Amino acid sequence: MRLSEAIECLAIATRAEGRSPRTIKAYREKLGHLVRFLDDPTIEAVTVDDLRRFLAWQQDKGLSPFTIKTRTRAIKRLFNFLVAEGVIEENPAQRIKTPQPKRGEPKGIEWEDFTALLKTTEAGSVIDLRDRAVIFFLFDTGCRVGGLARLQVHNLDLERHRAVVTEKGDKVRLVFFQEPTARALTAWLDVRPQDRGPWLFTSYKGKHKQLTISGVYHMLKDRGKLAGCTGPVNPHAFRHGFARFYLLSGGDLGTLADILGHSTVEVTKSYYGIFTVDELQRKHAQHSPIAKLEGCKNGD
Repeated sequence: MRLSEAIECLAIATRAEGRSPRTIKAYREKLGHLVRFLDDPTIEAVTVDDLRRFLAWQQDKGLSPFTIKTRTRAIKRLFNFLVAEGVIEENPAQRIKTPQPKRGEPKGIEWEDFTALLKTTEAGSVIDLRDRAVIFFLFDTGCRVGGLARLQVHNLDLERHRAVVTEKGDKVRLVFFQEPTARALTAWLDVRPQDRGPWLFTSYKGKHKQLTISGVYHMLKDRGKLAGCTGPVNPHAFRHGFARFYLLSGGDLGTLADILGHSTVEVTKSYYGIFTVDELQRKHAQHSPIAKLEGCKNGD
C-alpha cells in the first residue's frame, strides 16, 4: 500500500466516524505534503528518520510553528490508525514529538469591539435584527460558526435558554445563553422570513436559504469596518473571547471544556487558557488566599 492510498483509507474511516468534510479535506491537505516530500513510498518503507527529515524540512522553509504542529498531529493520526488497523506492526511516528508553539497574545474579541458591533445594528432593520441575534448568540454560547449556520428553529428553546447545535460533522450538543440573547433572538424571530426553510438564521440573497458560514464571516467583517473595530471580529474570535471572559470571571477549565464541546480539558487549556500579564495579575489578586487578609482588614 502506497502512502497516498493509506491517506485515502484514513479519509474514508474518518468520514465513517461522522467527522465533517472539512476535517477530511484537512487531513488530505496536511498529509499530502508528506506524500510529495517522500515521493509516495510504500507505507512499510516509511521510517522515523523520514518523518524527522520532513519536519526539519518544514522548519527550514520557515513554516509557522502552528502549521508544523497540525501537520505533525495529522502524521501521528495516520500511523496510529494504520497500526490499529493492522496494516503495519511498528509505528514510525511513535517517537516523533508534536511541537508545542509558544503561546502568543489572546485572540478573542474585546468587549469594546463587541459593543461597537452591536451599535451598528441599532437602526433596527430586518437585517440589523438578524445580525444582532447572530452577534449575541456567538458571544454568549461560544458555539462554532458551523453550529450557528446549521441551527434550525426547532432546535431553539427560548424558554429554557438553550439550543441544540450540530458541529464538526454530526456532533450534536447543547449550548446555553442568557436573557439578553433570548431577547435578541425573539426580536429576530418576529421578523424572520417564513419562506426560507427551517434555518434559524436565513439569507436574503443568492441561492442559499440559510445564512452560510461564509455569510457570517462577511457580515462580521463588514460590520467590523463600520464599527471601527481594532481587534479580531471573525466567528472564532467570539468563541475565543467567550472562553477568556468565562475563565477571567472565575469559571473553571473543566466546565468550560464541556460548554465548548471539547473532548479533553487539555484542548481547552491549549487554545483558550491564554491571558495577558495584566489579566493574570488581576486573576491572581481575585483568587490569591493572601487577598483575604486585606478583605478582613477592610471589614469584609
